[in-house]
Amino acid sequence: MRYFFLLNFFLFLNTLHPVKLLAQNNVESSEFNINDYKKISLPPLDVLFENARKNPIYELAEVKEQIENKNLYKEKKAWLSYLSIRGSYQYGMFGNESTYTDVYTPVFFNYSTAAQNSYSVGAGISIPLDHLFDLGGRVKRQKLLVKSAFLEKELKYEEIKKEIIILYSNALSQLNVLKLRAESLVITNAHYAIAEKDFANGTIDSGELSIEKQRQTISLEQYENTKAELTKNLLILETITQTPILNR
Repeated sequence: MRYFFLLNFFLFLNTLHPVKLLAQNNVESSEFNINDYKKISLPPLDVLFENARKNPIYELAEVKEQIENKNLYKEKKAWLSYLSIRGSYQYGMFGNESTYTDVYTPVFFNYSTAAQNSYSVGAGISIPLDHLFDLGGRVKRQKLLVKSAFLEKELKYEEIKKEIIILYSNALSQLNVLKLRAESLVITNAHYAIAEKDFANGTIDSGELSIEKQRQTISLEQYENTKAELTKNLLILETITQTPILNR
């Protein structure tokens, strides 16, 4: 009855204040608080999937697809390389100098200037036969490269979605486990607090106190490991989906 009363009293105090985990010899203490994890709400999977399109891996695959589409457009217009157009235009002042004389007329010099312009326009066709006969084949090959880039992008997207599903499932499971670990930790803390008082009163020996301390340590270790795994999965999920989940 005494143990039951103390345990319930300890649980009641824990609802008012976070449990303080006392290290051996009361040298160090750390605060246990699960409230931050209780506030975590994972977004729906479809939101995470859509946000995953901002992932650099997916964006890189999308850029490659766009490049291949540009190359396809270029191959379809390759026949324009067979045509050539040339033209020129000239403008300037032209001078004309002349000299006239005969047996009755002394030497007569004449100089005149005039503005003149000229232009020329032309076109030509040059068709390399090997290029011409392979034109259709190059377009088909480029279409295959476009399809390949598209499939590679979708494959990357499916891989990202699978990773999101795994992390999402692990996080949900670890959230539930963390709550159980927290409850277990509260109970082991209560047992150890009771054992400390009993040891001080001389009702139990140091061996029984050591057992309760070991149980408390194991419970704390399990809680911390679960919390670390949960935090790791949530951070990776944030990175992959570019979606804030943890409130920091």
